Amino acid sequence: MDDHERAMLTFAKLAGLSQTRQQLGPRDKFLVLAAVAACHGRHPQIATHCRELVLAHNPAHLLKRFESIDSALAEDEFQAFLKQLARFCSFEKAEHLLSQLGQSVDLPPKSKPADLEAYVLKLLDTAATPRL
Repeated sequence: MDDHERAMLTFAKLAGLSQTRQQLGPRDKFLVLAAVAACHGRHPQIATHCRELVLAHNPAHLLKRFESIDSALAEDEFQAFLKQLARFCSFEKAEHLLSQLGQSVDLPPKSKPADLEAYVLKLLDTAATPRL
């Protein structure tokens, strides 16, 4: 697993944990960070899913202005927002948070690296806002 994939997995886990604690503001920030890591790690399906989860909860989010995370990354406005998110929680801080919560950044035992995308998508299901 490369660094982008580890970051994607880490932020996806934190998004799920935030959802279970009903902390939707931090959850959305972790989802954006997971989406960016997914984009850099060449996992467009995960980046798209993260974007959709954010917009489902917050339809007026900055991400609405962009068709994809890729297109957002090319814009100065999004880059400034991303800098703020990095101050909120860097990858190193995210790993530390997971460690403090007794969570690992690794795939479950017996998983193959090819299972990463399916595993992250399943994690993101726990980060979805329940529909009433």
